[in-house]
Order: sequence, then C-alpha cells, then structure tokens
Amino acid sequence: MEKTMNINIAGQLFRIDEEAFRSLSRYLETISTRFSNEPGGEETISDIESRIAEIFGGGQEPPVLVSGEMVREMIEVMGAPEEYADETPGEAPPVERKPLYDPGSLMVRAGQALSACWKACTKIFSVLLRAAALVAGACLSVFGFLLLFAFVFLLFFSNSPMVTGLIEPDIVNLPMLLSIVMNAGFVRPVIILAAMVILIPLATLTYLGIKLIFRLAPISKPFKVIVFVAWLAALCALCVIIALQVTAYNQDTDIVEKAALDKPPRTLWIAPLKKIAESGYGESAALDGWIFWSKSVDGPLFGTADLDIFCSDTTTGWISVRRGSCGSSESGAWDNARAIDFSWKLSRDTLYLDEHYALPAGASWHGAEVSIDVALPAGTEIRPATGADLARWRFRRIDPATDRYRIRESRRDVLPEGMVSTRALSDTLRAQ
Repeated sequence: MEKTMNINIAGQLFRIDEEAFRSLSRYLETISTRFSNEPGGEETISDIESRIAEIFGGGQEPPVLVSGEMVREMIEVMGAPEEYADETPGEAPPVERKPLYDPGSLMVRAGQALSACWKACTKIFSVLLRAAALVAGACLSVFGFLLLFAFVFLLFFSNSPMVTGLIEPDIVNLPMLLSIVMNAGFVRPVIILAAMVILIPLATLTYLGIKLIFRLAPISKPFKVIVFVAWLAALCALCVIIALQVTAYNQDTDIVEKAALDKPPRTLWIAPLKKIAESGYGESAALDGWIFWSKSVDGPLFGTADLDIFCSDTTTGWISVRRGSCGSSESGAWDNARAIDFSWKLSRDTLYLDEHYALPAGASWHGAEVSIDVALPAGTEIRPATGADLARWRFRRIDPATDRYRIRESRRDVLPEGMVSTRALSDTLRAQ
C-alpha cells in the first residue's frame, strides 16, 4: 500500500501520496525559485498556492487525498513551470498576468461594505441585548426581593397593622392559624418546609436578576444540585404532611337546634351570655373576619359564631343554631360537633347568645363552626341589648353607629344604599 502524508497548501489541509508529493514539490520549488526575488513575488506565490488548493478542492472534511493524476491535471490548468521563465533580450515582454485577487473590484468592495455593515449591526444588536438583560435583571431582582420581603413579613410580622392592611383576605397571627388548622406538633416543620419551598425559588429569581445585571460567574453545578434536591425534598415532605392533615377533614356533619316562633316579638333584642372578654384568652388570630382566641397551646379554643337574619315568608318565624365540624370518619365528625360548647336561649323578646363557641382544652379545631339563623316577619325590629355588640357574631353592618334595624320585604336584586345584608342573597334590614 502506497504511503500518504499530510501537507498544508494555502492554509488548507490535504493528504497526498509519495509520487504526487514529489511532483508537487518540484513544481512549487520551481515556482518559488522563479518569483522569490521579484517585487511582489511572495504575493504571487501565495496566489498560485491558493489557486492550487482551490483546484484540489480544499476545505473538506476529511481532507482530500491528492494523487499523482490530480497533480498532473493541476499543472495542465496552471501551466508548466517553464512558462514562467525570465524574459530574454529580444523577446516580447510577457503578457501581464491578472492577479487572482483584485482589491479594487466591484465584488470585493461590495463584500467589504457588507462585512462592515454586519459588524455594525452586530455591535448594535449586542448593545440592545445588554440593555434588555439589564432591564430583565432589574425586574427579576426587584420582583424577587419584594416577594421575599412580603413572605418574611407575612410569616413573622402578620400581626402588624401594616401587613394586615395590605393582605386580602385579612390574616392575623399566621402561626396560630396554622396550629388551629393542623396538629400543633407539625406547625414548626410546616413553616420551615414552606419557607424552603417558597424562599429557594424566590432567592433563585433574585440571583438571576443580579447575575444579568453584574454578569456574575456561574454557580458550581454541585451546589445547584444540592439546592434543587433540598427544595424537592422539602416540597415532598410538605405535601405528605398536608395530605396527612387533610384526612382529618374527610367527613363533616351538623347538629341543628331549631325553635319555632309562632308569635314573633315586634322587637327582638340580641344580648350576650358568655363574653369573650371573660374567657381570659392570651392570644388571638383572625382570617377574613373569623376570629379565634386561645389561652395557651393546650388550652381551650374559642371562635366567633355567625349570625344571619332573614325575612320570613309568613307571619311566623324560627331560630336555628347549627354546630358543624369535620373528622376523619363520620363518627369522629359527630363527636367533634357534639364537643362544641355554645349556649343560647330565647326569653320573651330577647335572644341570648354566647359571643363565642368553645372547644375543650387540647381539642383540635376540625373545621368547627356555629351558625345562628333567625327568620322573622317583615317589619320586625332588631336591636342590640345593653353591652351587646352585633359585630361579635359577624353581623355585617354598613353603619357601625346604627343600633336598630327593621326587616324589610325579601329582596334578591341590588341592595339599596343604607341597607344591611347578612348574606349576598339574604333579606335586608333597614336602619331606623
């Protein structure tokens, strides 16, 4: 098998066998001897080598294998070395050869213009990309920082007026709310896991913004993997804990007490029985108007009851008190509902209600709620007794200074100005 070798012609790589190499070497040596001492000879030799590389089909991968036959064909195209002999006296001057590269040609000038235009466009595009990166980085940094700031304030300063005024729905004392909704032993782990699940993406978002602005060096891959694994583990653990807690709310049940009012009073007074101020609570929490009070972690839990007043369709009325709760089973929900302590009574024209319901010490909330529904004929007047505050029973009023209301005919359309509604589609009461 004939031996081959690698050669470089005009900056392009070729493979060539021994016979072709010897022929090509003689040809190039002759050309070099002819033009090396002439002005511009190096440029002429370079042009000839470029033309030879073009004839051989350079620039391919893998490199072209040059054979002796290809060298002979090249010499036929380019001309034998003897054709480049010196001019002798008496001979006609050689015909001026046209250079292979004419810097003044139209095509060359057009190529140079396009190259300059491309470079200018590249610079402009780079500037625009950098400006876009700065704007995107600033937005990501500000957005991520604001979310981090909001989460920290919600978690640790949820009782402050500034936070409660900004959050919708109103949330006060988030840690206590979590201890009410779930097992108290899971509150701290849930807070830590939720902080990891939320703060890691927010911190990443902020870092990406800062990186776009200041072109920070990339973080090592092992650190990225560790952070992602920690975030994924926190997310899975949080989902497991929440799933375990949700099972406590699988079933729900209600215990309803109802009293008929065959002869409703013309004026119904609302008066408190047990007041929340007398419970000696030490901590409170709220969520969208629902308020909870507690003496201690293992102490009794108190919550607001909900008072709704309707217009009766007849001349009679009724009072319904519903205690509702949830549990992992139907019997468990029933036991939880029976454990709710709420007292009420009707004495002549006065309805006495506890300002709160109570759960036994150490008992979980399990979605406990108490609803008082009162249906009275149109024209009946509702008034709070001395020391009573209807807001304690989540009685929604437009004017807190109003202390008397009269039930109007049932309305289902938009409420008139000054009317009071206990439900969006409930009957209305007119302030006197």
